[in-house]
Amino acid sequence: MRTDSQNEARATKRILAVLVALVVGLAGSAGAQAGRQPLDVVVTLQPWASLTSVIGGEHATVTTLLPAGASPHAFDPLPSQAVALARADLVLMNGGLDDWLVRLLEATATSARHLTLLTAIEFTGIEGAHDHGHDGDDHHSGDDEDEHDGEALNPHVWLDPVLAAEAVGPIADALAEIDPEHAEEFRSNAAGLHSDLLRLDEELRSTLQPVAGAPIVPFHDAWVYFARRYDLDIVATLEPFPGREPSAAYLAATVAQIRSSGVRVIFTERQLNDRTAEVVAESAGVELAVLDPIGGVPGPNDYFDLLRWNATIIVEALGSE
Repeated sequence: MRTDSQNEARATKRILAVLVALVVGLAGSAGAQAGRQPLDVVVTLQPWASLTSVIGGEHATVTTLLPAGASPHAFDPLPSQAVALARADLVLMNGGLDDWLVRLLEATATSARHLTLLTAIEFTGIEGAHDHGHDGDDHHSGDDEDEHDGEALNPHVWLDPVLAAEAVGPIADALAEIDPEHAEEFRSNAAGLHSDLLRLDEELRSTLQPVAGAPIVPFHDAWVYFARRYDLDIVATLEPFPGREPSAAYLAATVAQIRSSGVRVIFTERQLNDRTAEVVAESAGVELAVLDPIGGVPGPNDYFDLLRWNATIIVEALGSE
């Protein structure tokens, strides 16, 4: 026999389902009346949205789901965001850290094309927060399915501009499939962006060369691909599992590791609470600096500005006496 609370919960779910269906229907009608140009593209993270806007040009309107200052690891999407998904022609997600989008997609039942970038590019993945090898091979044969499992790999690939460059082709192909009339323009924009990203890599390598090999401690494992690309040594992370507060024993071991490795700065992140970092920094006798792996107002909106901003913060922090 169901209790009153169970009946109320079931009723609430039915009401929410009806509301979502109404939102989807209204959005679909509006979209049909307005036509399909420019394409509506919904992207989970601002860095990918920035690059997608360049590829789509005037033929795509790009909407970012993750609000500025929010962490994708702990984000809970709003029912109102069903409107954007219902109107979308293309839904683009990173994979691994934005799986919350899957639940929202199921709720809206959108027919939009989906693209998950973590499975669309070929690269040597890093499994786990503390595996930060410095091999320079960014490609694999594709035979190992585990390396393309979005849940097994560290998902923060956009912070390596060379890996981001690998993603622009699949994005252009997805847009071209939906809008063949402008396929040549999408692919031309992607080719130019690919070249620009490789030039950005050279620029960042030059910027970060003075601190190459330096030990660093980021708040969590967002920076492993960036560190591998630019020869930074991640000796510890303060939050080994995103969204889960570390134990006292783990923090004590981290403080000891910081002292023994010569780390001078702990890097927090704009999207995360820095209380733990403040405690560890005080215990270890080191400074704090703030990085931003995602961007968005009031941080950098543009992908190129975002990576340059972070590189500058790292050099200034590690180069200070």
